[in-house]
Amino acid sequence: MCKAGSPPSHRQRRVINPKMNATHPTIPKHRTLHHDKCPRQITPASSDTSSRDYAQTNSTRDRALYPVTGRLSNVLDDYVIFPKVLGKGHYGVVRECVCRITRQIYACKSIDKSKIRRLDHLQREVRLLSEINHHGIMKMVDCYEDSDFVHIVTEKCTGGELFDKIIENTTGTGCYSEKSAACIIKSLLQAVAYLHENDIVHRDIKPENILFESSHGDAIKLIDFGLSRRHKKNDASMSNPVGTAYYMSPELLKGSYTKSADIWAVGIVAYILLCGYPPFNGDTDPIIFDNIENGHLEFPNRAWSTKSSMAKDFIKCLLRRDPHIRFTAKEALLHPWILNLGQRHETARRRSSRCSVHSNVH
Repeated sequence: MCKAGSPPSHRQRRVINPKMNATHPTIPKHRTLHHDKCPRQITPASSDTSSRDYAQTNSTRDRALYPVTGRLSNVLDDYVIFPKVLGKGHYGVVRECVCRITRQIYACKSIDKSKIRRLDHLQREVRLLSEINHHGIMKMVDCYEDSDFVHIVTEKCTGGELFDKIIENTTGTGCYSEKSAACIIKSLLQAVAYLHENDIVHRDIKPENILFESSHGDAIKLIDFGLSRRHKKNDASMSNPVGTAYYMSPELLKGSYTKSADIWAVGIVAYILLCGYPPFNGDTDPIIFDNIENGHLEFPNRAWSTKSSMAKDFIKCLLRRDPHIRFTAKEALLHPWILNLGQRHETARRRSSRCSVHSNVH
């Protein structure tokens, strides 16, 4: 994995609102900072090989050839994968697929193993995904591995990235309404609370890793557990500064952090949802890091004059520099801004949905 202090690579920087001038900071779509043909089935070399020796040899060979799952499996045996690419990243592509038996439609993320420096990290991601079961987190359905790729089959979301929705909604005076933002953040906090209760830290929470279930609602799914790991209460602090620049906490940049770094990232997402740009900005990663470590949290009048003091207080509670007094996910869910606006928006959405169904029936 690349250290947080590494110089940024040359990359196209997507802007939330290209029309905003220099007095209004913008946020590009940052890459995450990392360290980071099915063969024929193997058969016994000769008939006099003992079954026990062969099993041991075959197991060792499988672990070497298929280090992520430990065995060869062909995703095409169970799924039809369509050629259209839904998404493309540095390590692979996402395509739509359909289960041959149930005809259920899913998404298949095919990861090129030759591009992964640390396959044990991919192994850890697959293991964590297999253990996670929460309505606000993308669910893994199946996982396959051949000589070249790891194919992760997940439920399919059709609403797009939160990042793109922010681009569409941002103006010179703000982005999402407080009700909508509170509803999204509430769902995100519920997912994070579940992870933390199960001793899992995400380490890369950002709008690009939050998908809408559909284009017609606010239900979201947290995705991409490539940097996630287990971290128990009494474990030593994590030291590897990984993540995405804008969302990295001060203590993470210093190389000693806990699950509380996820809460800082949620606070940054909440800030961006309400105004359209990050609180600690910069044209390069080193400048962003310097602003995170030395900057002060501010709420410029143009985008924040119409926002409630309750919203600002909520963000302050999540962006406390001392992680020991920073809110936990459970504490954040009890903040009045979430309890009042988030619940009210969710109730109104459900009522609207029920009315729509009733109207269609008649």
